[in-house]
Formats: sequence, structure tokens, C-alpha cells
Amino acid sequence: MLGSLLTEIKAAGTITDKDVVRLRMAIFPDGVVTPDEAEDLFSLNDAATDVYPAWRDLFVEAMTDYTVRQMHPEGYIDDAGAQWLIARIGADGVVKADSELELLVKVLETATSAPDSLCVYALEQVREAVLTGEGPLACGGALEPGRINAAETALVRRVMYAAAGQDNIAITRREAEVLFDINDAARQGPGGGHDNDPAWRDLFAKAIAAAVMTVSGYTPLPAAEAAKREAWLSTPSEGVGGFIWRMFCGIGAGGMALTHPGGMEAVMHPGDDALDEWREHNAKVEADQKAAEVVTEDECQWLADRILRDGMVDEGERALLAFLAAESPSVHPCLKPLMDQAAAGNGAGV
Repeated sequence: MLGSLLTEIKAAGTITDKDVVRLRMAIFPDGVVTPDEAEDLFSLNDAATDVYPAWRDLFVEAMTDYTVRQMHPEGYIDDAGAQWLIARIGADGVVKADSELELLVKVLETATSAPDSLCVYALEQVREAVLTGEGPLACGGALEPGRINAAETALVRRVMYAAAGQDNIAITRREAEVLFDINDAARQGPGGGHDNDPAWRDLFAKAIAAAVMTVSGYTPLPAAEAAKREAWLSTPSEGVGGFIWRMFCGIGAGGMALTHPGGMEAVMHPGDDALDEWREHNAKVEADQKAAEVVTEDECQWLADRILRDGMVDEGERALLAFLAAESPSVHPCLKPLMDQAAAGNGAGV
């Protein structure tokens, strides 16, 4: 049924609201998107030249289900899955903003864990738009080469927020490299960077600072551990209900008494040992963060090399250096010449 429907819609070149309803009925009766159906949806998206808004909703919903929710364990995207998605999005040489780029960001927003290659790929689409004025963000040619506008800044913010998730504000080095590329490209236009979206400078400065001053505030379970928990939750012999019943009754697996005869009371009100574990965990997180706030020699050398790659220090980079000077308890001396230059407001290279 799906095959003949796809052939019919491709021949028309248009995906209407009526077509979307028929596609939903063909794809979702069992609640699962198969690998063949995923390929068919991408093929249809590549071929369509005129689509109704409902198509984007279906495409993004179905492909997010397939890429994130149907993986094992659910929510964990591995390198192979990330590479498949990137290759499939770029298969026809065109990244469509209203469907494929939206899918990419939605996947980042939905996944528990994903390789940073997905975030980097999304940021690279912004870099392409700023460099050439073309690409998925052009939407009819409204972009200007060498300038970053409000829509592009908003997309970068959304991508970085999606990739962070769960209060993880750390930015990877790969992501920071692309952000520097975008910043460099955003001053190649006639305005020399002065006509960029005003919000870009602050976003850029804080994102790069996060790359050298923060640690991950949240680390998802390793995929193997998540798979064990997923398997346990789906165990038909007992499942969640049996486990909860044993907690109430104070009975362990195999009928053995639990250590705490209070059952659920003991679980809901942990003793001093459990509280001590939480205190130790929180103290370690706090210590790790304080250590990360120190900008090391390696980080300073990387920053200096990146900032001076084009021989100048622009507004965004001066804002970054000022932020580091104000917020970091210690910055390696090798960055001091650039910080002094930023404080003096001098844009020339050193």
C-alpha cells in the first residue's frame, strides 16, 4: 500500500494535507517506523517540490521516532546512527530547513545521548549560510553573505541548547571550532561584522567560555547500563509492578526479606549512608566545576590560536576575553597580551 501511495505522490510532486493523512494511516498502524519506511520518507521528502506544512510535522515526527525512540536502548544514538542520519540528510546535496534541519534539531532535543557530530553538522549549516548566503536557511534568498542575522543566531542558540540538554552546559571543542568559523565568516560582509545580529556577540562569547570553563552538569547513563535497565523494565516475569509490590511488603527477589523491613518507607526515606553518598556526589560535582573554571595553558593556547587565525580580534572575541577575565578565577598568562588588547579595544592583530 505504501509503495503505490509513494509512487502516486512523487508523480504529482506535491504533498497535500490529504496525502499526509493517507501516509499516516499507512505508516503508523503498528506504531513502528521500519527501516524501509524511513528510507521511503526521506526519498519522498527529496523528491517533493511543493509540500503543505502538515508534511513537515509528519516527517519530523516519524523520523524522530525512528532515530531516537526506536533505538536500543531508547534515546541513545550511537555513531552509526548519527552517520546514517547525516548521510541521509545530505544524500541529495540539499539540506531542507523546514524538514531536514528541523529534524536534526528535534533529534538533538529528544535524544538522551547523541554524538557531537550531529550538533556540529547542524552548526555547519549555519556556517554555510553565513559564508555564502545560501543553504537551508536561505528560504528564498533572504540571507546576506558575511553577515549573521537574527534567524541564524536563534538557530545556533537552539542547537546549542538542544545539544546541551538536562542542564549540561558544556560545549565540546569541535562545536566551539565551528562557532569560531561562524564568527569569522560573520564579518566578511560590507559591514565588517558591525551589522550582525546584536545577540550574536553575547551568544558567541558565552558559548566559547563554556567550552573552556565548564564541565558537564549531567552525564547520561552509559548505553550498556541504560540497555540493562530497559531490559529489566520490560521483564514479563515481574516487571515494575512486582518490584513495587516487594518494596511495600519488604520482600526481596526470591522471597527473601529486604534489608529494611519498612519496605517502601525505607526506600522513600533513605538513611544517613544514602544521604552521605549524595553529599559526596554533589561535592565532587562542585569541585570539578571549580577546577574547570581555571583556564589552563592548553585552553589559552587554543583560544589564542583561534582568535588570531585571521590576524585580528573582533567584537565577539573581545567580549569573550572580557568574560573570561571577569569570570575565571585563573587564566594562564599566555592569554594576557590578548586580554590587554581586548581591554584597550584594539582590533589589530598582535
